[in-house]
Amino acid sequence: MIIRSGKARAATAVGVLAALACVGAANPPTVSSSVPEHSAAAATVVALGNGDSDAASAAFPSDFAAAMHYDPIRESGAEGDRLSDPDGSCSSPVPLPGLFEPACRTHDLGYDLLRFARDSGGELGPDARRALDRNLTRDLRAACATEPDAGAGCAVVAEIASVAVRINSWRQEYRAPGPESPLPVLLGLGAAVAAAGMRVRS
Repeated sequence: MIIRSGKARAATAVGVLAALACVGAANPPTVSSSVPEHSAAAATVVALGNGDSDAASAAFPSDFAAAMHYDPIRESGAEGDRLSDPDGSCSSPVPLPGLFEPACRTHDLGYDLLRFARDSGGELGPDARRALDRNLTRDLRAACATEPDAGAGCAVVAEIASVAVRINSWRQEYRAPGPESPLPVLLGLGAAVAAAGMRVRS
């Protein structure tokens, strides 16, 4: 989806800059590993990144539920059926549109697959997290495009949320998400959404 209005483009630019300023700097990613990836997790992540729920279900690791304490669900989203974390949600210090929730739940499942692979001794490479983040962006854009009452602000917030997620992935060197404080990212997203809201209303 292309953001065509000048207000939307300006709001997106302000949001991106605010997110960059609030999230903070990090060293460029230097991920390298000679350890073989967890094959089932890798195949599932590739399928999730491609939006192929049938392939994701077929490849899904049989021991995921025992390790992560839940089974994924299959639910409908703007881009069709998706495998999701039933308890997943959009983490944000400001309210995000409810229509983003299915996309966030699928993204949460993908991140749990990254953690599962790491904890199983076969951490996935950086392209896995990039694919999951790209799929989130596609799903958020599609959610705005298919919702008749979404409005221009929906597209702006979708872009800002996507940028915030990608910045956080870059900060963490595209590895499996680890136990660190989410406050910088949440503050960055909050500031970006607030800035975008002011620009859209003006």
